[in-house]
Amino acid sequence: MKKERIDTYNAWRGICAIGILFSHMSYLSSSTNPFWHSFHQLFMRHGAICTSFFFICSGFFLHYSWKEGQNFGNYVKNKLKRLYPITLIVFILAVMVNILLSKDTDMGKEVAIGSSLWFFNILANIFLFKAFIPSEKVFYSFHGPSWYISVLFVFFLIGYWFVRGLYGKQREKYRKIILSVCTCAYLIELAICIIVKMNNWDYLYPCYVNPYFRIFGEGFLGIIICEYMPEIQEYIKNININILEITSFVIFLASFFLKNIIHLNIYPAWIQIIPMGFILIAFRSERGVISKVLKSGPLQFIGKISFELYMTHAFVYEGLPVAIGFVSKNFKNWIIYHAGTRFVITFVLCIVFAYIVNLFMKFLNKKIISKI
Repeated sequence: MKKERIDTYNAWRGICAIGILFSHMSYLSSSTNPFWHSFHQLFMRHGAICTSFFFICSGFFLHYSWKEGQNFGNYVKNKLKRLYPITLIVFILAVMVNILLSKDTDMGKEVAIGSSLWFFNILANIFLFKAFIPSEKVFYSFHGPSWYISVLFVFFLIGYWFVRGLYGKQREKYRKIILSVCTCAYLIELAICIIVKMNNWDYLYPCYVNPYFRIFGEGFLGIIICEYMPEIQEYIKNININILEITSFVIFLASFFLKNIIHLNIYPAWIQIIPMGFILIAFRSERGVISKVLKSGPLQFIGKISFELYMTHAFVYEGLPVAIGFVSKNFKNWIIYHAGTRFVITFVLCIVFAYIVNLFMKFLNKKIISKI
């Protein structure tokens, strides 16, 4: 494949980042406004399923952007330069918030500041292994969304050796290995989810976070899609591209609403393979009518700040009522009661904050990180 920028994928990253943001607006479930309550219950609360797109897309671009001849040391260094600075900045900010506001809010009540677990969580965040500890007090510690970075970095470490094999003399062998590993990961995850469901266990870790499935299932799936994309595009070349894109978009939306009917935890294990994989296939050529919309300025802007939006939105949606409470408790009560207004303000502030962080990270990269 010709290595070129894929603007439609950039827009989809932005859309999925917004989906994850939506999933955290749980206060809308208690809204007295029928519109906001219904919109949350039927659609927004299921936004966490968009996490699958980021892992699959990461696998795709690990393969797609591969530079032949790169050694492992430089590869790891480049990945750290991309992921670690904002992860560390967000972590430091989260620790500061945890310490400063622990007396005035619920922060610090589950994990006492200064306890052995608190210090362990600091190490888990700094060294990016928090997602591999099956305890919510650890993998969601300080800054919940950063569990994703913990898994993603390990995926890049493992993925390097498999993708390198695809560019070597044993390409067919590595194709079979990656496909077999991915298939096994999906089957094992399916079995885990069924067992959890049958026993009515309330286990978030194996059915959602599960770093092993995210790496060997979804991450490897992205690699497979990229590897077979030329053959796939050749196979579907006679199908009307607009039909493909519209069908893909409809399936994506339907996956949200089906979640209200199918109350099984196999969504992160299986069902999302269909809409997310279809998106990568349908929008690869960027020739359809929906692609034109996705390549428009606003959606490209959201895509460009999607990483910062994902990494910083928790500060805004959690911090807004706290910050308002320091100014006026009556205004805080008002904003909490008017959930729809709170959501609109939160959404706008999340976009603005993410954009500011994006500009800061560009400045930091130009002045410091790129020179390391």
